Amino acid sequence: MRVTEVVKEVLPRGWQLRLKQIRYRQLQRRVKALPPLNKSRFRQILQDDLQVQPGEVLFVHSSVDHLHLDFPFFHMLVLLREAVGVEGTLVFPTYPELDSYKHLLTQPVFDVRKSPSYSGILTEFARRQRGAKRSLHPAKSVCALGPLAEALTATHHHSPYPYDRCSPYYQLVTYQARIIGVGVSTNRLAFVHTVDDALKADFPVQPYHERRFRVKCIDAAGQDHWVETYAHNMHKMNHNVRRYMALHVPDTICQDIERYGMAFFRADAARLFHHMIQNAQKGITIYTV
Repeated sequence: MRVTEVVKEVLPRGWQLRLKQIRYRQLQRRVKALPPLNKSRFRQILQDDLQVQPGEVLFVHSSVDHLHLDFPFFHMLVLLREAVGVEGTLVFPTYPELDSYKHLLTQPVFDVRKSPSYSGILTEFARRQRGAKRSLHPAKSVCALGPLAEALTATHHHSPYPYDRCSPYYQLVTYQARIIGVGVSTNRLAFVHTVDDALKADFPVQPYHERRFRVKCIDAAGQDHWVETYAHNMHKMNHNVRRYMALHVPDTICQDIERYGMAFFRADAARLFHHMIQNAQKGITIYTV
């Protein structure tokens, strides 16, 4: 179990909130000491370091809090759409506030139109855009903007495994997508779990709770659906994805990058998937349990 999870289990709620506030103030001080990231520098990072190409499918992990922007955060979406062009498609994670198991225990009703994203302020802004499509999954939904948005999100609810072949995450392999991190390292790279779900019983670690949840979900037309899903066992989420990438994946496939003291990463989805499959078949995974 990660240190943050241990803290949540041990400390009272009030102390958890106080500790969170202290960490946030420390983060703000550190970020404000970094060189400002203007639009010109942001564009250069997208093009030169993250190698974003017009017309591609681009999955974006982000943390505005870890960036010293000298422009309003919502301009990031404009710059990202500019980078992929009108023929490109942007995809963002739009997860609930709690980890999937704790969230599903609350017996939530997931509404693609109203359920907020807690995956960062940029993702909440993206899901509210006109024309955005969101996948019908109560714990691991994504939203997408662009010509392939519907195709990427349409079948997420067809399997109880949230990263299975019908999920938007596996569709990144199909569409030869690029994945980037803006203000975050590969420790936030959710795509790694596509390997778990592709191999299922043949994967060296079984990362899910045994319970299969059945959750009411409401689609964009207001229609009810009952979606079944497994939830990750956080006691098994003892991993360091960044270390795994550094040790077991070539930089040409996935690379953590630091610019102006801020974290970024880029990954080639299809190549990373196949490389991680080969590693898993040798017993090499992101997990340490």
